[in-house]
Amino acid sequence: MEEDKYKNKRIIAVTGVPRSGTSVITRGLKVLGVNLGTSLEPANFSNEKGYFEDSDINNLNYAFLELLFERPDYAILVDLKKIPQQVIEAFKVPAKTLIEKRLDEYDIFGFKDPFMSKILPIWKDIFTETGIYVSYVIPCRNPLSVARSINKKGNIDYIIAYYLWFSGMLSSIIYLAGEKVVFVDYDDMLKDPKKQIERISESLSLEFDPNSSEFLDFSGDFLEESLRHGCFTIEDLESNIEVPPKIVEFYKLLRKLCSDELKITDIEVIAKIKKFVNWMSELRSTIFYMESAMEVMAKLNNTLIEKNVKINELNKLLENINK
Repeated sequence: MEEDKYKNKRIIAVTGVPRSGTSVITRGLKVLGVNLGTSLEPANFSNEKGYFEDSDINNLNYAFLELLFERPDYAILVDLKKIPQQVIEAFKVPAKTLIEKRLDEYDIFGFKDPFMSKILPIWKDIFTETGIYVSYVIPCRNPLSVARSINKKGNIDYIIAYYLWFSGMLSSIIYLAGEKVVFVDYDDMLKDPKKQIERISESLSLEFDPNSSEFLDFSGDFLEESLRHGCFTIEDLESNIEVPPKIVEFYKLLRKLCSDELKITDIEVIAKIKKFVNWMSELRSTIFYMESAMEVMAKLNNTLIEKNVKINELNKLLENINK
């Protein structure tokens, strides 16, 4: 029967927030026999080791979020109820086709898309309709490191970057209650890859051989100190006056999920997440205004730069004329 076609197949989905170590942790899945496919985004100066993202899936996700919000990285929680159902269904058709194509090729397929967290319920529907077993890996990283990286890459204000981190990580949690999910801290992975790969292996029931050439290549050659562009502690986060206290509190909760001190299904976690969602919802209009103001400032700055370039060109032209 068609609904049983993929019953013995698996998908490992990696999502969360950009610049949180998603690439490194996704690369680590290869150690556990997860196939990432061949349609991968190429490495570049921002990520010299590679992104390990399925370009077809990422392009589809990006286009959908861009259609809805002009850009995929707004620091707000997406209200899926406001998206017309026909728009959702139009997205699901090519998305389901892509997933089925990958499953026709691989028994265990893994893919990573940091922005998928914002529309996880739609992807969960796709997985359910396809009839496949799905597990999730959520990379985590201190928001100070993430904000610093986002600021450097996209020239985005630190305050906005904190809310980008918060909304993305919060989306990853609120939609995954009851799902098979493991949280992995990026700095923990760099510090002790064997322990973190073992955690993923045990949580997702994947085989792990610490003596395999795949793991030795990952832990010895792939993981380098150059991958750590900044490492901050919870104390660093608490002492930074730019970071809202709620974000500090949320990161402390994530750390407990990464250390298996708490589970996503614990009553304590569920209660705290509800409070975080309410807080984020109350800030929605404020954050949207902040981002809009930042965009205007960025455009004005670009205009100023362009005018300065023209002024310099005119000055050089005048100098040549005077000569």
